[in-house]
Amino acid sequence: MYLSLIFFQCDALISANLSHIVHFPSSPSYPSLVENSWTKETQRSPYCFAVPNTPTEVSQTLLALQSAGNGTGDWHIAIRSGGHGSDSQNSITDGVILDLSHLNATTYDAATKVASVGTGARWGNVYSDLQKQGVSVTGGRQSIVGVGGLILGGGVGWTTPRTGFACDNVVNFEVVLASGEVVNANASAHSDLWRALKGGSSNFGVVTRFDINTFPASNITIERRTTGPEYTDQFMAAIIDFTNLDQSFDENAMVWVISYFPGVGLTMTATEVNTVNNANTTSFDKFHDIPLISTTGKKSYTLPDAAAIDAPENVGAGAVTIANDPRVLRYCFEQHIELIASLNATVGKNFSTIIEMQPLPTYFSDISVQKGGNMLGLEQDGRNKLYFAMAVILTTPETIKLKPQVFQILSATVQKVITYAKTVQASEEFIYLPYAKAGQDPLGSYCSNNVHYMKEVSKHYDPERFFQRMVPGVFKIDRVD
Repeated sequence: MYLSLIFFQCDALISANLSHIVHFPSSPSYPSLVENSWTKETQRSPYCFAVPNTPTEVSQTLLALQSAGNGTGDWHIAIRSGGHGSDSQNSITDGVILDLSHLNATTYDAATKVASVGTGARWGNVYSDLQKQGVSVTGGRQSIVGVGGLILGGGVGWTTPRTGFACDNVVNFEVVLASGEVVNANASAHSDLWRALKGGSSNFGVVTRFDINTFPASNITIERRTTGPEYTDQFMAAIIDFTNLDQSFDENAMVWVISYFPGVGLTMTATEVNTVNNANTTSFDKFHDIPLISTTGKKSYTLPDAAAIDAPENVGAGAVTIANDPRVLRYCFEQHIELIASLNATVGKNFSTIIEMQPLPTYFSDISVQKGGNMLGLEQDGRNKLYFAMAVILTTPETIKLKPQVFQILSATVQKVITYAKTVQASEEFIYLPYAKAGQDPLGSYCSNNVHYMKEVSKHYDPERFFQRMVPGVFKIDRVD
């Protein structure tokens, strides 16, 4: 491959004998690499892609790019695992995208019961590969989601009530540091880095492999029950009740979706999941007392099949956490109705809205502490929580052009909920990083002790601040006060 003589950063990779992993805009593979993002909104066309096949090539890539750092203008690096982040967290135009999709192998050691998963794998493939071994791991709920971003942001899955967050189950991270050194971070070696990576995102190095504790695979039972707005009081009371269940009910998980669709109106759906395939659990009984519009009935799925159910593209306003408080929950529902009215006036009828809400009981953080701790800081107060994301789906080319106005309306609605929660002492600082938008500060929400800890670990392993200066698209610890 010839030097471009234009893109000095990409030429540095070629000069380092890495031409076989470099993809310029003229390369046949370039368009598909651009499209390897969750939405068109996050797709970017960089100077080139670097697609390493091994940790050694990741190391060589980082060193080569650092050698091109002087006198070549304002350029940066984006690091992409599955490409499921929002706000171009893993894409860039003026620079190089380090695409980790070839680091996607999943293997299993029956002696240690540990799965080794490449950072570029996607959860659907991970579940399928491990299912053949009779085991599984806690990971993403959707098959398309990448392994790296979810785990480094904490990671909630269906089995989190039983096992903790996805990051809590990582016994070893293989990490390429800015120096080019490849290290293994675990409870015995580089334990400070091991703990910091559990929620600390891409602030310390490039994780190339996760070694994850497994558990025996089983089918899971899922039912989706939809009811109408006339039963809002019962639905909210059932949410509060389920979130307050203790750890003895940990085989059960739920997601609640409050949605509006033109021609249908407002509906509320409870997704009920039993992760040991027990169709007779009593955990969802209060939801079963609510009259239905429809139900899927109880169905048994393997985890690979369950993960194949994907979500639509949308305009989101980030993640919000509140106390499990009926006053704030009611206010959230009321603001959703006002949002619909505002959007009708601005967009017309061609839109839908979604609030996706999930429980965050205190025993999740108890599990985290038992497994060595993470950065999320959820153990700081002793109350159960809910976290949610509010989104709008635009359904026509005309309405899609109104995304900026829709985002402004949606953001104002979310801010009203946050403000009200503060007035009744029911606000929570925690922001779930995988749902966060660019204007939010999930790392700063983790508690001051953990922020200080991450800053110190970052300074130790990246003293020249390479990942803070040159990889701007994710949440950076140096930006946190």
